[in-house]
Amino acid sequence: MYKFKSFYILTIAIILGAQPVFANTEQINQRIKSLPRDLKPEFIDKTPIPNLYTLSNIRGSVLMDASGRYLIYGDVIDLENMQNIANYNYQKHYAINPKQLPTANALKEVKGNGKRVLYVFADPDCPACQALQGVLEDVNNITIYTFPMGLAHLHPTAIETSKNIWCSKDPVKAWKAYLLDGDKPNKRENSCHQPIDQNMEITKKYRINLTPTIFNSQGHRVVGVPELESLEDFINNSDH
Repeated sequence: MYKFKSFYILTIAIILGAQPVFANTEQINQRIKSLPRDLKPEFIDKTPIPNLYTLSNIRGSVLMDASGRYLIYGDVIDLENMQNIANYNYQKHYAINPKQLPTANALKEVKGNGKRVLYVFADPDCPACQALQGVLEDVNNITIYTFPMGLAHLHPTAIETSKNIWCSKDPVKAWKAYLLDGDKPNKRENSCHQPIDQNMEITKKYRINLTPTIFNSQGHRVVGVPELESLEDFINNSDH
């Protein structure tokens, strides 16, 4: 399970009463019309639990009962296979094939033996990306591919900053210095070739419109800033 800094994960015990609630997705469809934008799902999936559904959008997944009355934030684990039910349905829709990512467009940092792999799409002016960079400082034995980009509608100078960082003498060092310490990179020379515009096209292809978005070696996606323990689980391809 992946714990995020942006909200608390609740531990929920579900006690099924004697009166059955029959699945009625129409009730769910009616209910989701009134949900906040951040919770409106693109996909509604059945779960192995009768009358419990997963609602997924690019941000993540929540659970809803068939009546449409109860919305559940949290992790429901199938003890037979230790699978996180909501995350399983989320990854079904939003995982990618990481082998298709053009790693030549990324800042490559090898730490320790470099055997594990993480792919990061980050906007240098995004506070959550800066927080994630701080968490990554405590992760070892990994190769991190960071694809610099920018959400121009939120951070108008981020794309230019990403280009300047890429064209620095030591781009990885410049990236970390900017995100962790606020040290601005020097303005790049016009002759410097950089892939930031290409990275912006990649974000469209993989629907990366929130930062940070990270992928592990299996292509599983997480949006946001996991706590260190959860990030380690994610990197190690643990789904529970």
